[in-house]
Amino acid sequence: MKMIKPALLGTLMVPAFILAAGTANAENTTTMDATYLTSTPDGAFHADSLTGNQVKSSVEDDEDIGTINDLVIDEDGQIHAVVISVGGFLGMGEKDVAVAWDSLELVKDDDGDDYVIRVNASQDALEAAEEYERNTGVSERNADMHEKNVENQENN
Repeated sequence: MKMIKPALLGTLMVPAFILAAGTANAENTTTMDATYLTSTPDGAFHADSLTGNQVKSSVEDDEDIGTINDLVIDEDGQIHAVVISVGGFLGMGEKDVAVAWDSLELVKDDDGDDYVIRVNASQDALEAAEEYERNTGVSERNADMHEKNVENQENN
């Protein structure tokens, strides 16, 4: 009977050590509190400062050549491209073209309130560019997040 007690005691001790180790790891885990802003930092702007705005052609005397309707942003928060709707008439026949962020010129208007957005391309060049397909190469998770955002916007 003496041999059974040490074996039984050892069997009961293993889960206790595992629990204690898990608790010790949980205690060492640090959490970082959120950081809050009270105003827009210098040199920063909101996405709605871009979306819905006309893009002007710097090669066609600042003619309006399209409208920004989306931004392509990576997981680090960097803007890679703007999605511009071009062509069509009254919303029909338009297509989306993604233009690299580095290809744009953003300057404040004369009032200093809004941005004037220019690209060194003509309307014909944008209309001839390959159409941007939103979900090409996007993970299922990102596509699902997009669908949820669209549903939330429709419900609001």
